[in-house]
Amino acid sequence: MRIVRGIAQIPQNIPRPVVTLGNFDGVHLGHRSIFQKIRKRARDLGGTSVVFTFEPHPLKVITPEKSPLLLNTPARREQLIEDTGIDMLVLAEFTQSFAEMEPALFVEKILWEKIGPAEIHVGPDYAFGKGRKGTISLLEELGGKLGFTVTVEEPFLLDGQVVSSTRVRDCLARGDMAGAARLLGRHYSIEGEVIGGAGRGHSLGFPTANIRTPNELTPRDGVYAVFVEVEGRWYEGAANLGTNPTFGEGGMNYEVHIFDFHDAIYQKQVRIHFVERIREERKFDTVDQLVQQIRADVEIARLLLAQNPVMAASHKSD
Repeated sequence: MRIVRGIAQIPQNIPRPVVTLGNFDGVHLGHRSIFQKIRKRARDLGGTSVVFTFEPHPLKVITPEKSPLLLNTPARREQLIEDTGIDMLVLAEFTQSFAEMEPALFVEKILWEKIGPAEIHVGPDYAFGKGRKGTISLLEELGGKLGFTVTVEEPFLLDGQVVSSTRVRDCLARGDMAGAARLLGRHYSIEGEVIGGAGRGHSLGFPTANIRTPNELTPRDGVYAVFVEVEGRWYEGAANLGTNPTFGEGGMNYEVHIFDFHDAIYQKQVRIHFVERIREERKFDTVDQLVQQIRADVEIARLLLAQNPVMAASHKSD
């Protein structure tokens, strides 16, 4: 996938672009359904599938106080879009001046003059331009004048409900990782660098890797059965998200015990894929009680992971 960073870097004469536009936070099943459709249309036309999106999220510029916590880091979003087989990803820098652009000007000067789409595919609630005044009807009208067609894709439904990033966030807030996985088509994950911790896990018999994550949104505090990705290899583990109340540390901690793993991974990048929440974090009266509980958590995690195969990002498929 070719990644174009900035409007000025869009190449000339893209072969018959089939374009979709949006924020695509989460890259969930609804997003991936649209990507699959534009890939097929581009292939049928001998053209190029193009995803046009923004960096940062528009709400972070327009109304930062209303901006949602994002489900993915920018790099992870790029990777997930690439995994779907899209030919080109355009990342338009969203600024205050960009936000002030009138809808017709956005279509004419950016979409048409810079990309020259043969087709544009959008969701039924798509709006664009200053104050989101640009409607699908306007897009269709401009397409008729300029020479592109507009296809409005139906909402992607699962169990009769529309799949959305908001629903994924709701699942994470409840610790419902199975629900999030069904909406995403993969286990929800966070990434981060392994950093130094208190070293207490070794003395307890359950060494942990402490993670510093750039992710804005993490699942509800608690203990989870997880898969851990380290340098392209997958391992089973149990993760704790919380404040370690037994030791009165305070502050949020992300730590994972990787089963049967003894490699040194300090300062390396890891990814934690959440499978199921085992329990809430709680304070124990003694360290022995904590150790007994951790031992039970590990056994439960092993059973859960044996029953749940890895759900990673789906790759190119039609």
